[in-house]
Amino acid sequence: MACKSCGSDSQQELAGELTASFPEIKKTNVPPIYVCQRVVTCLECGFTELVLPKSELELLKKGRATSG
Repeated sequence: MACKSCGSDSQQELAGELTASFPEIKKTNVPPIYVCQRVVTCLECGFTELVLPKSELELLKKGRATSG
C-alpha cells in the first residue's frame, strides 16, 4: 500500500503508544487516555496512521462532553 502523503511504498507497521489529552485548560480534570496500538509509518516522509480502539474512542467522546 502506498503512503497517503508522499506515495512511497516504504511503509512499516510498528507497535506504538499514544497519550491523548485535551489541550483546553477547562478540561484539565479529564485524565489522559493511554492507547497501545499498531501504527503504520512511512519511512520516507514520516506520515503515520492509526485506528483507535472503540473503548478508547468512547473515553475521548466522554472527555469531550465533560466541562463543556
